[in-house]
Amino acid sequence: MLAGWTNEPNERGTINLLWSCFLVIFTSVWTVIHLNLPAKDDGRARVLARKLRWVAMAILAPDLVTLNSAAQWRRATDSVLEMQKLGHNSWTLEHAFFADSGGFWLESSDYPAFPVTAASVYYLVKENYIPCPSITKEQIWDKSKADRFAKGFALLQSFWMVMQSIARTTEGLPISPLELFTLAFVVSTLMSYFFWFHKPQNVAVATTLRLNSSASSIATVLREAGPQAAHPFADTPLDFIEKPLQVWKRRPMLQRFDLKQRPLQRLPNDTITPTIISDMRWWEVTLVVGPSIIHSAIHILGWNFVFPTRIEQYLWRAAALTLASGMPTFLVGEKVLRAMGFQGQKSLVWIWVMPELKQKGLKYQIIDVWGVVITCCMVMARLCLIGETLASLRALPKDVYRTIHWTGVFPHV
Repeated sequence: MLAGWTNEPNERGTINLLWSCFLVIFTSVWTVIHLNLPAKDDGRARVLARKLRWVAMAILAPDLVTLNSAAQWRRATDSVLEMQKLGHNSWTLEHAFFADSGGFWLESSDYPAFPVTAASVYYLVKENYIPCPSITKEQIWDKSKADRFAKGFALLQSFWMVMQSIARTTEGLPISPLELFTLAFVVSTLMSYFFWFHKPQNVAVATTLRLNSSASSIATVLREAGPQAAHPFADTPLDFIEKPLQVWKRRPMLQRFDLKQRPLQRLPNDTITPTIISDMRWWEVTLVVGPSIIHSAIHILGWNFVFPTRIEQYLWRAAALTLASGMPTFLVGEKVLRAMGFQGQKSLVWIWVMPELKQKGLKYQIIDVWGVVITCCMVMARLCLIGETLASLRALPKDVYRTIHWTGVFPHV
């Protein structure tokens, strides 16, 4: 038996269902996103628009946000090991994350100041162009505006949602598609929380680094670096250090999107790009791929959910299967296409590419086209699931609104 809009207080109402799920999703996505420092002249509207874009990315492609956070975490851990080899044991994950988010600016006598990554800081320290930054971990956190209470509240809300779902299943009560979607979203954000645990959030003011008097100009740094630094830079004069580390690059038409000046006045949030799976350690692959598989599989648990119409049930099933099979389908399809002689660049949600061949013609673009097709299918599947979670609220099984008898779940409560 299906029920439409349901009021409280005798049962949990539709408003309560909407509020609890939206609160979990909003607090989770808002607190999990850790963006890089804005440019000095960025206004609040620009910063807010930038964050909203990544919030949309977290909802439509949460696996990509997790992959991005994992890439930043790996680069930060590598930075700590490199700096410790130089004897700088005070360099921590907080320092590395702070640097890779644009927290350090380099001043010189011949170039405008610009932000430098942890890799550039390591190079400059190793070559004795600058001393190791003296800022402490506590000072970095003092700059951070991370709301620990908000993060704790988001995690508490997520835990409560999981407990409610387990309790309802134990009592034989159904859950709604909206709750199932929320549970899947919680799984997808947990690993992002883990990878970004040491990253300062919402820092507004950077720390200035100055070249030593023996090499007060960027020209000296470039000249002593040799042929690798001879080419004109695209983003900053230290591109010869940072660009080789970027596995993925923006498509040419998007390279200047939201980036106005050169040298860059902020480090874009995609400065640290994910590595390829084959270069990742097995446990890193597990931490990234595992939650992704679980996240997709959770939607399949709604296979036999009762929807207002049979067509909507079929749409949910098709979207859940598309989401779960999207990445394996892409990988298998790519191998088959390459075995058939097709070539081309790999694509990551169409925005980032991994250039391999630049020849024109379908034969040299088919891999990219295949990636775009799979990406579009997965985005459409995500939008379909979101639409169904909301549309299903007009007619849900009546037992969805029954409240849990906690004494039956935990007899001693």
